Amino acid sequence: MKRYQVIRDYLTFNRSEIRGIIVLLVILLLVATANQLLPEEHIVPSVNFPGLEKELLEFEAGIKTSESNDSISRINKFKSKWSLADKTGDSARGATYPARPLVRIDINKADTLELQRLKGIGPSYARRIVNYRNRLGGFINNRQLLEVWGVDTALYNLIREHLIVTSDSVIKLEINTISFKELLKHPYFPYEITRAIILYRQKNKIFRSVDELQLVEGVSDSAFRKIRPYVKIAK
Repeated sequence: MKRYQVIRDYLTFNRSEIRGIIVLLVILLLVATANQLLPEEHIVPSVNFPGLEKELLEFEAGIKTSESNDSISRINKFKSKWSLADKTGDSARGATYPARPLVRIDINKADTLELQRLKGIGPSYARRIVNYRNRLGGFINNRQLLEVWGVDTALYNLIREHLIVTSDSVIKLEINTISFKELLKHPYFPYEITRAIILYRQKNKIFRSVDELQLVEGVSDSAFRKIRPYVKIAK
């Protein structure tokens, strides 16, 4: 009686439990059917070829050797080209070439374009040089370029080897006939010296020689040396 009671307690199901059991059985049946229908997974066993590993090692070693040889070859080619270029450069440095003719500019005859052939002389400097030359009546020597506004010693030293002066073209002033205004335009005749020269000429009528200018008040020895090349006495 007790056994029957135990069986009834554990194997007796209500309707909900029976439906759950049926659903579970259906799922299990589907899973079993799926395992039968789906193909089994095939695992490819690893194949071990006795000589394969050795062949791979030899192949890798060959590649490394080839790369190393290629690098060495490139380095040797570079060294060869560099050595050739160096020798060529040495031979070029040792070679003799005809010297370029030195540019010579006559600063009493050159126009502004020709003056610009001188290193460091641009259009502005060229115009200043020509304007000052016209006021002077021409240059007596190269160093008078230092009197041009803006021309310093550095620039003069840069171009002095390229300068020549033909002083025979210098325009001289007739000291006995020139007017006060005309004489004052010359850079070497400031107002005080110009006034003294005109007064001396009026008092003594004429200058009999250029050296007589040394007797004019205010004309120092240095001033006379500067103005002497630019004056003359008409005969």
